[in-house]
Amino acid sequence: MMRTVSSARALNLLCKALLSVQVLTASVSALAADAGEIRFVIGQARVVDAAGAARPAVAGERIAAGDRVETTANGHVHLRFVDGGFLSVRPGSRLTVEQYDTTAANTAIRFRLDEGVVRSITGDAAKAHKDRFRLNTPLAAIGVRGTDFVVQAAADNLRAVVNQGAIVVAPFGGGCIAQSFGPCATAGSRELSDTMGRVLLELNGVQPARIVPLNGKGPDISTPPVPQESASRQALMAAVEKTGADTTTNQSRNPVPPVTPQDPVVVTPPPPVPTIPTTPQDSPATAVLQWGHWGNTIRAGDTMTGSYAVASDGRKVTVGDAYFALFRAPSDIPVLSTQLGQGSFALSSGQVSLLQNDGGISAGRIEGGWLKIDFVQRNFATGLNLSHAQTGSVLLQSVGKVRDDGIFAVTEGGTQVAGAVTMDGSQAGYLFNKVVPQGTLSGVTLWKR
Repeated sequence: MMRTVSSARALNLLCKALLSVQVLTASVSALAADAGEIRFVIGQARVVDAAGAARPAVAGERIAAGDRVETTANGHVHLRFVDGGFLSVRPGSRLTVEQYDTTAANTAIRFRLDEGVVRSITGDAAKAHKDRFRLNTPLAAIGVRGTDFVVQAAADNLRAVVNQGAIVVAPFGGGCIAQSFGPCATAGSRELSDTMGRVLLELNGVQPARIVPLNGKGPDISTPPVPQESASRQALMAAVEKTGADTTTNQSRNPVPPVTPQDPVVVTPPPPVPTIPTTPQDSPATAVLQWGHWGNTIRAGDTMTGSYAVASDGRKVTVGDAYFALFRAPSDIPVLSTQLGQGSFALSSGQVSLLQNDGGISAGRIEGGWLKIDFVQRNFATGLNLSHAQTGSVLLQSVGKVRDDGIFAVTEGGTQVAGAVTMDGSQAGYLFNKVVPQGTLSGVTLWKR
């Protein structure tokens, strides 16, 4: 009898042990869920799994939830995730893939950047569920409203720039916790959008986050990307060909993720200053599109913009940066019609100034350009021939998506184009910024079909 009880007890203990092993195995399996793979490695880098085991980072190997990627001073790692998401882990960085679940019912994507620089381009799961994506740093949480950004983090500071779309940066505390997902909606949160121009968000843990001119302080300057970080040229050429544009260029260019209707590309204007006088540049209130400037000081070479008070009279802002804003009259047409077909636009007016690295500003010239919009495919392509005494001739080209409301915005490397087309498809305008060795060529255009 005693032997029977002992055997039963032993069997029971064995079953419990097996069950524990199964639970432990399931937990480890869930933690190590396949998230993607290493696509590219330069220099020395390693991957540390959730159990603490380290292995060299090798192209082609899988990355799982719980893995931490560590790069040395010369290390550079590209990660491609199962939903098409992309992460570039720059030198001297430590990034952990905390969660990467892309199932529609339970999307959960969260990274932790302890130090260093990463570039993030969100994949399909994060685009569809922006409230389930998070990148945490020691100081703050970053949520996305767009697709492409670069962040540099340390224990006592954070710097971020946006290439496409927008991000929301919020210090921890006041309801913002690291265990959550999505953007934090707190009093200290700040949104950074690509249409704000060449700006940088800074946070040091002492003062509130602030947005300042880039001025060569961005993460891409301190820890530049390698050429392989750029996307394929083929996608760009296909987009250009759809609009019927001339594809001749000597520059290596990259496609930009489409601007979706959910991605904000409108800047919030500062309060108007009542003392700003109406300037000779102000156009009649009947103009459908009107360029305006925010502040009291008119930039050297600016002959097209009006005061905020006049430009906003009967119009609403569409896109803008730290100086310019494009205002458009309201329309009864809610969505661009595909019946507008494919349109070629002629440059009716434009201006450009060189914002020099030493702070000086001087006027240049626009010597010609073209703009094509495919209202069926919602694509645009444009080119400008710019000229300045210090830079000589400079070619600006850009392609991208046009939203249903006629707004478009593309930031690619050192080139930014952001603008809008009227809802009847007859007029368009865009601002542009192009980085050159001497500074930035910055200006605006207006077009007629």
